[in-house]
Amino acid sequence: MREIDSGTELYGLIGSGIAYTLSPAIHNYVFEKLNRNAIYYPFDIPVEKFEKTVGALLEICKGLNVTIPYKEVVIPYLSSLDETAEKVGAVNTVDRLKGYNTDYIALRKLASRYRDIIENSTCYIFGAGGAAKAVAIALGELGCREIVVVNRTQRRAVNMVQKLRNMGFNAEVGDRDYEKRCNVVVNATPNPDFVPDTCVEKSRLAIELVYRPIETSLIRRALKAGAKIVNGLEILVAQALEAQKIWFGVEYPIDDVLRYLYARKLVW
Repeated sequence: MREIDSGTELYGLIGSGIAYTLSPAIHNYVFEKLNRNAIYYPFDIPVEKFEKTVGALLEICKGLNVTIPYKEVVIPYLSSLDETAEKVGAVNTVDRLKGYNTDYIALRKLASRYRDIIENSTCYIFGAGGAAKAVAIALGELGCREIVVVNRTQRRAVNMVQKLRNMGFNAEVGDRDYEKRCNVVVNATPNPDFVPDTCVEKSRLAIELVYRPIETSLIRRALKAGAKIVNGLEILVAQALEAQKIWFGVEYPIDDVLRYLYARKLVW
């Protein structure tokens, strides 16, 4: 068991309603494997207390991850952004007051395995939050011909599409009419059932951001349709390890972390 002393470095996650998070398990495991004298703690901060606490956490923590609902509102508290955070307009990793977006970095790396499917494809993205934007930009850069955004709140879908168009991508707001071929389907909502069968049945690649359970209804339907899969657990661990790389400059194997999470029965 690791000792905590005056030299122990503090890292953490800031978000609201994050009791479910696997980030402490992932990061503390890697800290131990790397022999880092560090601990990782989830800071569950109510919205009304964010302004009072964020500055202190940025000062005392060596590094932070940021999740819902603070990925955008944390930006004014930072000294600078790297190009990944600039692109997406959201921050999920902080190192020495500089913001990064490892969601984008991880998604691009994982999706690049299927570049042959993505190039010249029509990609349907369900959801219009920060993670959806990260996926959309990564897919656009990997050669997706057309990005269709479907979201329950039309205004957010319109805003996301406008951002993508401003970046030079061919994007449009979708509805429940799936006449176009859904070569790539992405679920960036909390509910995999929001993605309709008519879209999944046409897909060759499915990207799922939900990681509990690992085999969501979207993944089951996509596998039945013969599609390739990028699951939510791969994405979660990959973006965490990209944060570790920023903090320490060290690569750590994703497969080892996945084995650990399964062995601990932290995922199913």
